[in-house]
Amino acid sequence: MEKKTTPINFASIVTDYVVPLIIAVGVAIVLFGRVALIASPKGDTYATFYSLTTGMEDYYEFKTVWKPRLFSNALAAFTVHVSNWILAKTSVPIVKNPVELTIASWTAGWFILSCLFIIWFFKRRSLFYIFGMLAGISFGYLSRLQMAARVYPWDLPALFFFTVFLLLFIQKKYWWIFAIIPLSIGFKETTFILCVVFLFMDVPWQQRISMLIGSAMLAAGVKVTIDYFVHAPMFFTMEIKPNVNEASNFYLFSNLWNFKYVLPFFINAGTLTAFFILPNANKTVLFLKLIALPFVLGNVLFGNIIEYRIWFEMIPFALYTMDALIYGDPLKPNPPQFF
Repeated sequence: MEKKTTPINFASIVTDYVVPLIIAVGVAIVLFGRVALIASPKGDTYATFYSLTTGMEDYYEFKTVWKPRLFSNALAAFTVHVSNWILAKTSVPIVKNPVELTIASWTAGWFILSCLFIIWFFKRRSLFYIFGMLAGISFGYLSRLQMAARVYPWDLPALFFFTVFLLLFIQKKYWWIFAIIPLSIGFKETTFILCVVFLFMDVPWQQRISMLIGSAMLAAGVKVTIDYFVHAPMFFTMEIKPNVNEASNFYLFSNLWNFKYVLPFFINAGTLTAFFILPNANKTVLFLKLIALPFVLGNVLFGNIIEYRIWFEMIPFALYTMDALIYGDPLKPNPPQFF
């Protein structure tokens, strides 16, 4: 008896994978060109990308709040060396120097990496996420919306890890989440809040608490180890304004004042506000909002809310909320499994 084989649906492959990939690459080119304009061989953007290019001794003197993001800065330094090698061999359209190539390719590369996961999971529906991420990132990197446009090595890696977390959370791949949180801590410590997800697992409460405590301890251990290695003076360093002796120098007070402007209500191209005011299409959306609350509180207390790139982590949460409400639950029919 002959075994029946399922014919390959080439039209479906084109619409599900090929077209979204072409658009993702096109959007990445736009980001590449935009970020190349922002890049400059001076200022904070340059300092962060080149912080590890001269060795650890100089890195020990780096800004305290940035030092623990060691994995981001180390990979950025590697990208610097690769960019120097590429431009020594050939020319690259759009860019004028290794600094532009480094920062532009870093941003476009992490964006494409996020898109690959999204395309595999959401297929043709990934277009909604691709354009949504472009809108959110563009809002954060448009210089006229803030005093100065900055692109830091941890901006897009944080977006990537929150995106992967979202996809794993939807699929209930809790042990994979358990594994990626410690890794992501070295890129940006905001991923620590993802430990809260274990409270929302579909398992007995005893297992929820165990995984929450275990994940938090493992993440904290990674953070403390990195802090010790880079000579950071305190655990979970939070940024405040230079004169710490005055209460008004905490970001909380200036952030409350900044709410008088209109732009903070349109963070991530308006998706952050939409995320919180839209009704919960399913339990996943409710859980995402509960996870997002400590992130928002942390930014209001310890970040400059009008430095809009610090909100990138919330982009995938907001897009999923809108997607689930407008187009329905992406698990029906079931999406492909990662692992």
